Amino acid sequence: MGGYGSAPRALNDSVLTVAENIKLTEKIFWMSFDAPELAVSARAGNCVFVYPSCGNDPMLGRPFAAADADPAVGRISVCYMVVGRGTAMLSAVKPGERLKVRAFTGKPYPEGAKELILAAGGVGAGAVLLKKKERGKSAKLFIGIPGRGYEAFAEKILSLYPDAQIYTDDGSFGRGNSMFAALPRPLSAEKELWCCGPLGFFDAMRRFYESTPEHLYYILEKRMACGFGGCMGCVVETSGGPKRVCVDRAIFRADEVDLHDN
Repeated sequence: MGGYGSAPRALNDSVLTVAENIKLTEKIFWMSFDAPELAVSARAGNCVFVYPSCGNDPMLGRPFAAADADPAVGRISVCYMVVGRGTAMLSAVKPGERLKVRAFTGKPYPEGAKELILAAGGVGAGAVLLKKKERGKSAKLFIGIPGRGYEAFAEKILSLYPDAQIYTDDGSFGRGNSMFAALPRPLSAEKELWCCGPLGFFDAMRRFYESTPEHLYYILEKRMACGFGGCMGCVVETSGGPKRVCVDRAIFRADEVDLHDN
């Protein structure tokens, strides 16, 4: 799989201008910030802490994967779902407003196999999109979403990656109602699959690739408080001992973690 990038040596807190905050579904939003320096340095696997306000309520930032970086226009983006008070506050932010942002945390992902398959369920797409940009045509992108009501979500992904394969549970649009009809197998040292999504999505991937779990990788998102490893709030238990998602790594082989124990 190759080596991992270096974890950030220092955390930089900035106050950034929100360039856009687009509602893609009833609960999923795409937020971009004007951040020229960050747009140049962003790597797949980096995490962005976005604070719902520049005050202390709420005190903690919300961690999201860096979903896109565009050095040409000087922007970074995250894709998030409204699940509580903090993200509900973020959903009400208007372009031109300024928010505190901590970036970047998280180790960049490794290079990956010669042939890389990226698969995501719903908002989990945010964790794989930047890797698709880095790998270009050497990575295939599969996205699974519910269907009706997710048209703008699919259009956003296709605007970035026209070769993305979109599947919808209800079959209302896209290439069918299940990506499992198109995903290649078996996996091998030359062909890996990285995935991110809800627990049921991981479970389905594990069953589908039960004969080659060593080449199936989970990208995990965890609750975090600090982003630099001190709070131990994002620990994942692995066969090699506990790992912190924020500083150790966010990607794990399917055969080294039990997601129902974490």
